[in-house]
Amino acid sequence: MSSNGSKRGLRRRRATFDADGEGWIVTYADAITLLLAFFVMILSVSDLNQGKIEALKEGLASIISGKEAVTPFNDIKDALDDIVQQHNMKDNVAVDIDMKGVRVEFSNFSLYDSGSASIKAEALPMLKEVTEVIKSTSHETHLIEIEGHTDDVPIHTERFPSNWELSASRASNVVKYLMSKGVDKERLKASGYADSRPKVEIKSGEPISEDDRAANRRVVIYVRRF
Repeated sequence: MSSNGSKRGLRRRRATFDADGEGWIVTYADAITLLLAFFVMILSVSDLNQGKIEALKEGLASIISGKEAVTPFNDIKDALDDIVQQHNMKDNVAVDIDMKGVRVEFSNFSLYDSGSASIKAEALPMLKEVTEVIKSTSHETHLIEIEGHTDDVPIHTERFPSNWELSASRASNVVKYLMSKGVDKERLKASGYADSRPKVEIKSGEPISEDDRAANRRVVIYVRRF
């Protein structure tokens, strides 16, 4: 072999030699990028479940950092579950993680009297503890949204001409309570839906039981990302 050919071969070998032993970083970074792209693709074609997104983000962070991560939404749910259990309110208050985030559903019975938007005095101790959990475990990037829902029975009073006003007033009163306990108003949102989003669907022409109507009367507190 000529001396020129030997030199060219030597240059090629030198070009692929990793003097610092850090070539694996490039491969590792490529793998992480492909992994992230894969999850983005999966999320783009599926329903966005805020709870699952939180878990995914924390899981990826723990893989990259090597440290165990805690999912904020799970922290909030666990703390709220403890409050519900302590107050023996599992029949009237439900806590879970759904497509929006952490959901706390209060039956109408647990917060209000029929046809009223004033929070019952006996509900205030528990609502106070729920507020403290939201303040201590949620983040400034979390929106707290309160939804008011009624059943399909019409109401027509001087204060509440329809269920729209009643549901909105109930949600607004919870917002006002949270504000009074120090939750920033910029993070709060109140929505009244009347009977437009029933928990138990009402089929036209079919009777609805009082239990189903009671299920539709509810207030929901969501903790979710902005």
